[in-house]
Amino acid sequence: MTYVGIDLHANNMVIVAINSNGEVIREAKLPTSQRALEDFFNTFDGPIKAVVECTSNWYWLSDWCRANGVDLRLAHAKMVKAISYAKVKTDTVDAKTLAELLSADLIPEAYQVQHDRRELRELTHGRLRMVQWRGKLQSALWGQAIKYNVQISGNQWRQLNQLQQWLGSQLPPAANLQARLLIEQMSQLQSHIHRIEEEIERQVPFGEVAERLMAVPGLGKVGAWTILAEIGDITRFPSAKQFTSYCRLVPGAKDSGGSHRHKSGNKDGNRYLRAAFGQAAVSAYTHYKVVKKFYRKIKRRSGRPEPWSLRSWPKASGIC
Repeated sequence: MTYVGIDLHANNMVIVAINSNGEVIREAKLPTSQRALEDFFNTFDGPIKAVVECTSNWYWLSDWCRANGVDLRLAHAKMVKAISYAKVKTDTVDAKTLAELLSADLIPEAYQVQHDRRELRELTHGRLRMVQWRGKLQSALWGQAIKYNVQISGNQWRQLNQLQQWLGSQLPPAANLQARLLIEQMSQLQSHIHRIEEEIERQVPFGEVAERLMAVPGLGKVGAWTILAEIGDITRFPSAKQFTSYCRLVPGAKDSGGSHRHKSGNKDGNRYLRAAFGQAAVSAYTHYKVVKKFYRKIKRRSGRPEPWSLRSWPKASGIC
């Protein structure tokens, strides 16, 4: 068996191959291309296992390995860093470390999205990013208006043309110009979001599973498909607690010496699932009285005021 570690970058990649005894057979720094990959792997006989860290540009490598019969593992970059420490860190050292961990069966694997769900996943990623950008523009516009004691209500966000006309009569010329430009950007983003949602609706649905998710208050087609595309096989989570942790819905913990502290803002897990569930929560709060009543009960118990975003923000999207 040959074990290959690949340190992949946008313009080049360093590849180190070792045998079952841990001896380096070959190492090379190559341009990031399929031709260079073919030339490297064609020098080996017998079965090959390869590993690469879960950077943002591994899709093409996964496709090539699947087409050429190479077993590719996707390594969790943060976990690999925790397992292997090196004082001298180079691309060659990283590739060799990956190969050694693979030969010892110590690779902490990241989830490798199924090929047939990749297009849907990319569409839902793009939509969520645009929704977040739109939210930043809304915050900027609200901050611009509040300087002049102009309050924008939740319903006004739904009619951007009317909002622009109304702000024109409330704000001085310089502030009104900035407000008009922000509204134009929001309107363009909204049209792009609708285009992505139309493309998402053309995707093959998940059938009965998606229908069950859409029955949950606050979840629509796009929200349900986002969750299904990100989760993949739900059986990869041994328990519900591990799943909610993966969704970034629970705080971390830092317990030491008898002290117990929570770590808020933990970035371990899937940020797209967190955003999808967050949108669903806002939508459920806005449109379901039972959810709103329950939320306010919890907020009174915690002693914290209700966030302004839930009092004034509109629903994230038409079919969230």
